[in-house]
Amino acid sequence: MGGRSGRGAARDRGALSVRGARGARRLLEPLHRPSGLVPRTRWLFLVFAVLALLMSLPGPLAVANAATLPMVLGASAVLVASWVHAYRSGRESAVRDVADCVAITAFTLSCPAPAMVFSITFCSLWLHAVHGSTRRGLLRCAGYAAAVSAALPLWGLVPGHAPSTQAAPVFGTAPVMLLTFVVVRVLALGMFARERAAQRDALLVGFGTRLLGTTDGARIAELAVASSRALCASTPGLRSLAVQLHAGHAEVIGVAGAFESAPGHLPADVVPPGLRPGAVVPVAHADELDAAAGEACRWVCLDLPEVDGVSVLLGSPGRLEPEVVVSFQSLANQVALAASNARVHRLLSEQARTDALTGLANRAAFQDALTDAAGEGGERAVLFVDLDGFKAVNDRFGHAAGDELLRHVADRVREVTSPRDVCARLGGDEFALLLRGASAEDAAAVGRRVVDLVSAPVRLAAGTARVGASVGTAHAVGALDPRELLDRADAAMYAAKAAGKGRVEAFTGRASTGDGIPLAG
Repeated sequence: MGGRSGRGAARDRGALSVRGARGARRLLEPLHRPSGLVPRTRWLFLVFAVLALLMSLPGPLAVANAATLPMVLGASAVLVASWVHAYRSGRESAVRDVADCVAITAFTLSCPAPAMVFSITFCSLWLHAVHGSTRRGLLRCAGYAAAVSAALPLWGLVPGHAPSTQAAPVFGTAPVMLLTFVVVRVLALGMFARERAAQRDALLVGFGTRLLGTTDGARIAELAVASSRALCASTPGLRSLAVQLHAGHAEVIGVAGAFESAPGHLPADVVPPGLRPGAVVPVAHADELDAAAGEACRWVCLDLPEVDGVSVLLGSPGRLEPEVVVSFQSLANQVALAASNARVHRLLSEQARTDALTGLANRAAFQDALTDAAGEGGERAVLFVDLDGFKAVNDRFGHAAGDELLRHVADRVREVTSPRDVCARLGGDEFALLLRGASAEDAAAVGRRVVDLVSAPVRLAAGTARVGASVGTAHAVGALDPRELLDRADAAMYAAKAAGKGRVEAFTGRASTGDGIPLAG
């Protein structure tokens, strides 16, 4: 018991130590200079505001009395706490603004002259100019001016102050304070725009890097949606919808940005008719888009080239920055290029696994199917089909007629297979079938049907031709080397030819003649 209690106490002390270390790091966070243009500027303005406050304190402290000392110290603490909170949260707060105004009034009343407070208000406005909105910043300017003005009628009530003070310096500085905020805010907006542009460029570069080598359409769409959401997150208020046109409606297939209720379908007229690839067209009927976004936005539509029927709707309250539209156009172009590459890759893969003459699977694809079936285990059968009399057709009608005949034979052999089965042309006049879940009797029945179908006359452009088929079957249950199974069917086919052609033989064992040709037992 004592040992366990001791270990529990040690754990508690360790947990307290960890929490204390985390708390210390959070307190010291404002002292660390961050990276990045915007975070570094905000940190620098915070440092300037605190230094301006420290440099302004000697004056009030030098004349402080029992009434003004608590005011100057309390106001300083409130202002520093407000600035640090604004820096760490990066958000606006009405409560914090009110506290700032009260603190500025108190600091003004504790100074030897009201004008001394303006060094603090200027730095505070610079700090807040790189946070929040312009409208909120202008209201803050008015609040600061009102806070300083409120100190004038209270000036004579503070012990140690003259009955009144001059108001002209205070009212004369207010317009300069407003002008200073406007200038700093314009510079801050330009800095924000550059920062967002750099973020968008980095996102697009990262998106292009992740697309390299990606040939799966679902993965491309997943990356595109993720990048769209990142682009919207980098631009306040931006929303995007990827829609696909169907008969009478537009299906929403991707959503990014803040929506009160993301729609699943939209009217077809949200996509302007006759939209050309690369064009950016305003959306005329955007009521449902505004309702989904929760506020009125300016919406434009851009087409997704190389992806049939898919368009992107972009919306933002107020002005939709052209640079943002260009970024989405770049994203759309990268998606289109990746989709085109995926189609080419898929086509090349299919061609690499397909017999060009008949459209059946080729030898490589058939070998892969055999390997997959062996891994699945269970019952399966392979049929090896070789045409009888094919050389005579080639000699009589020519190779073009021979190719035409092979296509007809492929169609007939394909008829006997189910969707689970694989039918392949191995080369020349040799075909093979993989029957999943088939017994030896099933394989024999399919083989007889192949013989019957292939032996029927074929009408070619050069005349009527007739060939036969010799079929060998091999059956397996459980694990068996795929190549061994095909070799057994091949051996049985040779046995069928040796027995008179136009027949089906099943592999029942292995023997060999003097010339090494394996025969069915």
